[in-house]
Amino acid sequence: MKIQDNYYFKKRREQDNSPLDEWYNTLINKDVNEIDVFDLCKMIRQNILIDLAVNKATEVLRTNPLEGDVYDGQLIELLYSIDYKEIKEHTNSLQKILQKVKQTIEIDDFMCEEDYNEYMDLVDNFIVKLNRL
Repeated sequence: MKIQDNYYFKKRREQDNSPLDEWYNTLINKDVNEIDVFDLCKMIRQNILIDLAVNKATEVLRTNPLEGDVYDGQLIELLYSIDYKEIKEHTNSLQKILQKVKQTIEIDDFMCEEDYNEYMDLVDNFIVKLNRL
């Protein structure tokens, strides 16, 4: 079943062939199982269907905690940026993912030590944020 049928979204009239409108109209015509990492990142950035985006993102991150559309770790970074009210019900699953990251991700998974350190700092900060919920 398409997203627009499940969530009662209407197609946007494309104004001047806006890439955002084109993406949105494509998104709402997808089945939930067809949502990819590009869609997840854009959904979070645009604050569209956040609950669905967080659910799907946790599924993706269980398989690859470094997932991102443009760069490694982008999906976790975007999830971290979401207001705590929006992720509160996902606290347990996110904590499990972040703990797995701390146990399995190694410096060799990154291009340089600085990228690794930035990512691990983000993970630590995300854990602190979730513990406050």
